[in-house]
Amino acid sequence: MSATRNSAEATAIAIPMDSDATTFERIVTGRLLRRHGAFILQCDEGGELELRLPRVPVDHVGKSVRVTGRMIGPALLEAEGVGGI
Repeated sequence: MSATRNSAEATAIAIPMDSDATTFERIVTGRLLRRHGAFILQCDEGGELELRLPRVPVDHVGKSVRVTGRMIGPALLEAEGVGGI
């Protein structure tokens, strides 16, 4: 496992999304960055996550945000929502 994944998962809150116990919603806070066409969350507790987003949150780039979604890879979060904090 990578240090990035461990840091990100340690700061996330896990909430069951449905009856499948292996699917968890994550809530992670940090600074939203744009790098090489991808959106990256620089997590408050260290590490980074690449985000897969349904919408482009250009108003939040460079700002502190709360991201809700689920992990789909070691350092990859499929985001359902991004909001300012």
